[in-house]
Amino acid sequence: MASKAMKAALGVIFPESGGEASGMQRGTVVAGTVQGDIHEIGKNLVCALFAANGFKVIDLGGDVHLDQFVQKTRELKPDLLALSALLTTTMINQKNLIEKLKESGLRDRVKVMVGGAPVTSDWAKSIGADGYAPDAARAVDEALRLLGQNRA
Repeated sequence: MASKAMKAALGVIFPESGGEASGMQRGTVVAGTVQGDIHEIGKNLVCALFAANGFKVIDLGGDVHLDQFVQKTRELKPDLLALSALLTTTMINQKNLIEKLKESGLRDRVKVMVGGAPVTSDWAKSIGADGYAPDAARAVDEALRLLGQNRA
């Protein structure tokens, strides 16, 4: 219930504009909380900040099956995947998704960024993620860095 309330509040504060309100279109982000994890508040905040900073955001929600991430990557051709995990037991699905992207021939076509309370930069490196952010505020800067852009 808290997650739904937060998402509604963020929708008022940061209307989903896909960058149109800011006059920018920085790229497309597909975001979600990995399979087995229903926690969305942090991911929702990251998505709101991405949208407010000119990214088109496709938020797949929580407990997103790994095959759905692969399907959406193939279908939408995003610039960035943003993978959240709040539970240490579901972090492994960030790694499993990167492996599925490799198996599907999609890994080299998209940047992968990971985050969540138990996630660290060492974890991100060990699983082959392109980037990591310890909090929502730094997620935008990391996404810009990964896509070779500067904050305007």
